[in-house]
Amino acid sequence: MNTKTFFSKFISFSEKWTKYKKWIAPLPLGWIVMSDYCLDDKNKNDCITFTICPMMPNDELSPVLEKKLPKDIKDMAKVSDDVIKFLRDAYPFFTISILIREKKKIGNIDDFKIDIKNFKESPYLNSKQQKQFNKFDNYLKKKNINHKVLENMRLIIFMFTRIVEFLAVKHYTEEIHWFPDRDAVMDVSDRIILDLINTQCTNLLYGRRIPPKLIVGLEDKEKGIFVFDPLVRYPDIITGVVSSIDFEHGGTEKEKHFDLLVNAILENPRITCTSVAVLPM
Repeated sequence: MNTKTFFSKFISFSEKWTKYKKWIAPLPLGWIVMSDYCLDDKNKNDCITFTICPMMPNDELSPVLEKKLPKDIKDMAKVSDDVIKFLRDAYPFFTISILIREKKKIGNIDDFKIDIKNFKESPYLNSKQQKQFNKFDNYLKKKNINHKVLENMRLIIFMFTRIVEFLAVKHYTEEIHWFPDRDAVMDVSDRIILDLINTQCTNLLYGRRIPPKLIVGLEDKEKGIFVFDPLVRYPDIITGVVSSIDFEHGGTEKEKHFDLLVNAILENPRITCTSVAVLPM
């Protein structure tokens, strides 16, 4: 069986993950993945962050994060010592922040149309999924679609499914709960992203592992209920820092970003940053 994954080639990630596994042993059969993104801000780096931790009930995890990280990074005037200590020492969490160096080369809508055509031909689709893909195919033919949102969706699908591939192939994962940032990509075409992710995971893991059960925590925007906000706050802070780093001249956008970078992120054995060239699906 092919045990190589997309993340196998990133040496720093592999070395830090090996140490992380020892801290949390025995390894769980289920994981939580929390994610946040900074994309298309001309003053910042394009970046996607995933924070991973062993499966635990949300009513245990959310209160901890709400207490330890009470604010998103944009709402912090100054970073407290408690926030820095939590980010530095909270051993159950492992974070990978992915810099997208040349986002314009991700692929255009024509590439996405090819993806959908290939997905539609998958023998594993049920009738409901087939109907959804046909509907999305028609949606992509419209003239007024938001190209940036669709390109971002394609990128997020690519990265998240590679996280699933890694956890499934390397650790026999049975279940993954994903808590994504509230973003327009989650709402396109009746949340087609959920079908796209399941289909992509099935294709990636075919003949290697049984795809894990995926449960996605979605917010109720109509009612204004955002119970998963605390779960996104950890990757939100890392994304805020990484997206603000001036890699050419050094330094960060604001003092709070510098404090977090120096005191919580650099040399943290459970936080790694890598730069990738996005591959076609």
